Amino acid sequence: MHTGRQGIGRATRIAQLVALVALLAVLVAACGGGDDGGGGGGGGSQGYQEPTGPAEETIDVGAGNFFFDPDDITAAPGIAEISMVGEGGIHTFVFDDGAYQGFQLEVSGSETAAKKIDLKSGSYTFYCDIPGHRQQGMVGTLTVS
Repeated sequence: MHTGRQGIGRATRIAQLVALVALLAVLVAACGGGDDGGGGGGGGSQGYQEPTGPAEETIDVGAGNFFFDPDDITAAPGIAEISMVGEGGIHTFVFDDGAYQGFQLEVSGSETAAKKIDLKSGSYTFYCDIPGHRQQGMVGTLTVS
């Protein structure tokens, strides 16, 4: 009788292990990969794709604790390169209200990050999406005209 209980205990442990492996596989599949900007994201949303043409202008932005310099930017429509230079801390540059969804620059310390973007006429809010940074003033406006 004693060996029968061990067999049941072993079967239970094996079933628990199989369930755990299956759960981990589901979690890895759900979290893995991310959106590579290839436009294959769900929900019909369009992801950011860096333009292939040359930049017609460069927009230089400094990012520090807790500011963008400048925080009021004017640019012409067309392909521009946004270049962000860190001035301490970790900071991002993203757009609000779904504008240029997926576009993000991130710097740490004195790093520089740059990407090209195809700007369309309009007024766009940009901000740092590190928790608390926007509320402390890391927000600005990009006017394209």
